[in-house]
Amino acid sequence: MNNLLNNNGSIVSLLQKVLLHNAIFPDTAYSFHGFAGFDGRTVQPVLYQPRVADAKPANQIMIDTYMAALGFEKTSEEGRFTNRDYEAWDLLPRNVLVDNEGDIFVVDAEIKRL
Repeated sequence: MNNLLNNNGSIVSLLQKVLLHNAIFPDTAYSFHGFAGFDGRTVQPVLYQPRVADAKPANQIMIDTYMAALGFEKTSEEGRFTNRDYEAWDLLPRNVLVDNEGDIFVVDAEIKRL
């Protein structure tokens, strides 16, 4: 359930971010399941993202390497990357997992289309 605080209260903004996430990181694609909230006070979208089993936070070198493999260039700010179409940031160990096989999974990132 998303309280929309990081999206200026905009459901449209959240869903646009989800579409960008799903295009770049399909292994951790979100799906929309409906709405919840408090009667007469709030509406909160309910999103689902597959669980990554037996995972731990990836280190920054793993994240940088993964993003480079996806065609992104690292900027001067840690955890921020760009390519000709997108800017993605907040790609830090708290938002990126690595499983036992070394596969990387982005579970939360900020993304905008350039």
